Amino acid sequence: MKNSSEADILAVVESAKRAASNLMRTGRVWEYSLLSRIMKSPDPIGRQPRSRNFLLCPICKKTHWSLPVHLRRSCMRTSSEADILAVVESAKRVVSNLLRTGRVWEYSLLSRIMQSPDTIGRMIEELESRGNAVVGIPTEAPTAAVPAVPDVPVEAPAESSSESSGELYQCPDTTKQGTSLRERMASLGYYKKHSLDHDLLVSFAKFLQFDMSNENFKQEVENVARFLYFMDPQQASLLFVRQHEKSREYFLKLSEAGLSKQTVQNYIKSVKRFLKFHTGSTDLCFTDRVLHEDCKNYISFLDNIQTATSKQVSKETTRKRFDTFQEGVLSSTQVTAVLAAAKKDFLAVIGKLHAGECSPGHQLTLTELQLVLYYLEAIVILEHAQRPGVVEHMTVTEWISRRRDDTRPGFVVVAVKEHKTAATQVATFVLTQEQEMWFDLYFSEVRPVMLGKKRKRVEDDDETDERFFISSTGKAIYNASNDLERLHKKYQVPKVTSQMARRAYKTATKELSDVQKTKVAGYLTHSTATAEKHYRMKERGSAVDAFLILRNLRGDSDSDQSDTPRGSSAYLTDQAAYDKLLRSYPVTLDGVPPNRSQRKSLAGEYERYCYDRWRSEQLERRVQHVLEHFARRLPSESRVKAWIMKQGWSANLPDAASIVQQWKPSGGIDVAMDSVVLQKFCRTQRWKGLAVADIEGKGRGVLVTRPFALGEVVCDYHGKVVSRQEGLATHTATAEKESGYMFFYNSGQVARCIDAHEEECPCHPGMCTFGRLINHSSKKANLRPRLYSVDGKDVILFIAIRNIKVQEELLFDYGVNRKSFAVVPAAKI
Repeated sequence: MKNSSEADILAVVESAKRAASNLMRTGRVWEYSLLSRIMKSPDPIGRQPRSRNFLLCPICKKTHWSLPVHLRRSCMRTSSEADILAVVESAKRVVSNLLRTGRVWEYSLLSRIMQSPDTIGRMIEELESRGNAVVGIPTEAPTAAVPAVPDVPVEAPAESSSESSGELYQCPDTTKQGTSLRERMASLGYYKKHSLDHDLLVSFAKFLQFDMSNENFKQEVENVARFLYFMDPQQASLLFVRQHEKSREYFLKLSEAGLSKQTVQNYIKSVKRFLKFHTGSTDLCFTDRVLHEDCKNYISFLDNIQTATSKQVSKETTRKRFDTFQEGVLSSTQVTAVLAAAKKDFLAVIGKLHAGECSPGHQLTLTELQLVLYYLEAIVILEHAQRPGVVEHMTVTEWISRRRDDTRPGFVVVAVKEHKTAATQVATFVLTQEQEMWFDLYFSEVRPVMLGKKRKRVEDDDETDERFFISSTGKAIYNASNDLERLHKKYQVPKVTSQMARRAYKTATKELSDVQKTKVAGYLTHSTATAEKHYRMKERGSAVDAFLILRNLRGDSDSDQSDTPRGSSAYLTDQAAYDKLLRSYPVTLDGVPPNRSQRKSLAGEYERYCYDRWRSEQLERRVQHVLEHFARRLPSESRVKAWIMKQGWSANLPDAASIVQQWKPSGGIDVAMDSVVLQKFCRTQRWKGLAVADIEGKGRGVLVTRPFALGEVVCDYHGKVVSRQEGLATHTATAEKESGYMFFYNSGQVARCIDAHEEECPCHPGMCTFGRLINHSSKKANLRPRLYSVDGKDVILFIAIRNIKVQEELLFDYGVNRKSFAVVPAAKI
């Protein structure tokens, strides 16, 4: 376009960017059934590809906007952070390769694929080589034998580490041993399924979604798709109704794999509903009367299995209740322990919102936003003993329609129509004036920010915008119980579930009168009252009465929750006093806190609170300052202690041992050489944590004597920097044994070489540097080289690309075929 205008060029560039964005969202996952239809079409080459979404998960073969969050919550929730980051990095490399090579196809290549004996298999191989994924492949394809690909493979990265993710509330339990139920089901092939685009399943899904208003319809359709695949891997059809023995075998195998009896019962219900739909809501009775009759007989067959299974479900429920009885019932105080543990942090965030420091929550961190969300969820589930479904289904309209009690205006009643027992009841919970203010701040300040994080997709509807509680991904809360568990893990409080909380309150009411028991039962939606009786204007008083009974059972004092309006809460007064103190005595690294008389004059009765908070914030700043100084290299405890003493701080000193324990690489990798510590190591070549050892089959190599974290600088490649021509000349003139110690690289437009062929470095007599002895591996590399320039001199640093264990050998890819750098053995010159 050298003759085109600048506007035309910019228009083409923007179009290319949009195309790349669409490819990342929709162009990487292909259904086997779609490929099959394309190959059988009159013009298979001319057919256009179909679309799907973002970074590809190699385990579930689905694309996700935030792959790390998906892996931590689903496919790799028991894996270490290092394993997760390794998978994410691999996915990024695949994306990069896809953008470079996956979008342009040679017509001749497509022609060869069409002419090959196995067209679909050849096409799948080419797609996967370009970073795409093909799902729904049957055990034996109609045209050729193609290995089936399970939806959830068993394999997961093997490396493990205790490195923290740094993301609040994502606390995977890395101590679990053995194979999870999900992995066991995948290894047995029970997650394999037919494409959900099959006509039988598409019509069933629409029936569930629109006619039955089933929010969880996708799970039910997937259950049926897995069942159909087991019955006939070749093709989804209704002919399975003539295979009673094989059907019974499938449900038996699900139980043997470890699924609970209730889950197996759910599979049976899904298949039964699938058949009832096709026999009663389709034209099957007119098109194939024999098959229609077989389907009706099969439904009777499923009824018999359900009857037998229901007895097993009852026994399973009884065992669970017995186990619960053995564990004992929690006290009301234990139920709300996590609320007490998190309250200080929660009130600090609420204080920011109330003081107007944040323009609709936008200055709050994601951690603070999540804390507000999880804390309010915990209030509903633990303090008010409501089911998680109340949190998940509460709407904005229901919040706006809350009613204030006529006789006690300090309380408001919120009614939620949809929850577990929504068919006969409306769930209600009562908020104090203070709690109402918290919920209102969330609604007006935090929720809009959460909604702003939503990535619009084609299938998005307006349902999310109506839900009151919104997750950090911008979507409606999917599983409130998981959020509650994350809050417990964050504050290291024993996990309390909704059922445990409700059981504790129910047990605590045994000594109450029958009238009080009835009110509490109604509050917990245990009663059989209809919706009309349960929530009327005159019934709000009963809800408030029940709430006060629960509060007394917990031992909450009336002074904490007044029945009448108050001018301001105590924590807001604390916040105002602290803000006033900061205007005169701001927190600094080297500052000294104001004395008692100064604090008294500014903060009054809250002077001690302000003093403790001032010192706490200063200590946090000092800890962060120390960590930033040792940003790219783990320091020893003695080095940290010595550096702290040099700062001249006389009191409020950070703990060196604690800093070493919480250290992890920080700061941008581009500015790693700004570190004075790294500059010193490069100058003296006294790198710590490394040792030279004889490696079997390789000769000498470098082992680590301490763990190295992902992103940490390990050492440098030290030697004399010369031009490429000089390096090649030296390489030619030296013996083959010494010729491998030449690091060729490009510095901008200039080709250079680090000459390290001499055993001892000329500028460090008597020393053998580590970088030159690191061995090669393209598949097991744990380091990557990176070029820096310090005062006009080139420096090659080795950065850890994953967590490295003690006694592990250092390895990096010599890059013989790379254009940017290469450590060239003699045979390659």
